[in-house]
Amino acid sequence: MARRRGFFAELQHQQQLAAKRQAQQQRLAVRQYNQAALARQRAASAHRRASDAARRSTTAEQARLNKQMAAAYVAECEAEAVEKTAEAVAQQQEIEELLAATLEVDDWVDLTRLRQVFEPTPLDAGTLTAETPVPTYIDIPPRPHFYPPEQPTGLSAKLGGQRKYEAQLAAAHAQYASNMTYWHGQLNNLFIRNGATRQTWLATEFDRLTRLEQAQRDHDAANQSRREEIQRANSELDQLIAGLRNGDGRALEQYVGIVLANSTYPEQFQVDYDYEFITADRELAVTVLVPTPDQFPAVKAVRYVKAKDEFTTTRLSAAELKRRYNNAIHQTSLRTPHEVFEADREGIIDAISLTVAVDTVDPATGHDRRIPLAQLAIGRQSFLAIDLSRVEPIETLKHLAAAVSKNPYGLIPLSGQGVRG
Repeated sequence: MARRRGFFAELQHQQQLAAKRQAQQQRLAVRQYNQAALARQRAASAHRRASDAARRSTTAEQARLNKQMAAAYVAECEAEAVEKTAEAVAQQQEIEELLAATLEVDDWVDLTRLRQVFEPTPLDAGTLTAETPVPTYIDIPPRPHFYPPEQPTGLSAKLGGQRKYEAQLAAAHAQYASNMTYWHGQLNNLFIRNGATRQTWLATEFDRLTRLEQAQRDHDAANQSRREEIQRANSELDQLIAGLRNGDGRALEQYVGIVLANSTYPEQFQVDYDYEFITADRELAVTVLVPTPDQFPAVKAVRYVKAKDEFTTTRLSAAELKRRYNNAIHQTSLRTPHEVFEADREGIIDAISLTVAVDTVDPATGHDRRIPLAQLAIGRQSFLAIDLSRVEPIETLKHLAAAVSKNPYGLIPLSGQGVRG
């Protein structure tokens, strides 16, 4: 069973996937695919424009616009077929260049570049940072005024005006008392309503501040957790670097995991690994698990058939599929030792014993079965003396006395064991 990637191996793997996606944008096959995708987008836009125009057209124009719409639809489908074909060709080309792709890069991994730096993130509290608007309170109504009647003078006072005045004054006092009673009632109601409004505002603001403080505590805790996580990772990295310098077997295995995680294979030909460093022999035993033939991309071209309004797929011939799959196995058998030896600048690994295999189901027993397709045992100096940029992989494997399946595509297991180089 393939081992899981460690933290640093997974980190490096994800970085390499991102870098690979960026590099793919510069490849000729991908540029062709992008051009096909652009053509499809333009055809789709033309189809939409024709459809819109047909919906707005008069009866007289309908036939002509329907014809344009149909032509635009066919163009869109044909462009989609070209796009899918370009994608298939790009995938196949990438697998054809498994070995060449790794020769273009230095497989040594600078572990110090995996060191992380903690950068605290600011709190994004959203609306919690905005103070609750102060409410608008009901204004206090004006206090009632006392308006006494005009006091009589002279003859008017002598002719009974005084009694009338006193009656008016008593009425004015009564009205004033009534106004004051009503006004006090207004004040009491106002104080109650304004008080309730303020209490609601205080409660809302208190809740906001409470949640803001909690959000800040949670954010600070997350930052602290991330800081401690990075500190632990950097400490483990320091231990890994020190162990590697001292030739520690476990450190070497972890470094090999990083190197192999750094080796990004095509999406349609993903591999996995199992490996062990035998310290006493300074030998790395590696098993590379490759896809089975039925997982291998087989599309040669995609075509749109107008008469049936459907896409048809042309597959690679059986002979071509066999050649491509077998070639991928042969290239993988050389790619992994190259990457490991090149990455091991300290020269800790003297030899590699490699097995390329597939995990499948035995049709006779229904049990899981691992079928070895190639085996190679090679010393550092013997392997590094080979110029892999100029070789035919199968001939190199023969030269190294590797054991290779007579037909990997047919999942024919090895019939013999290779000789250590």
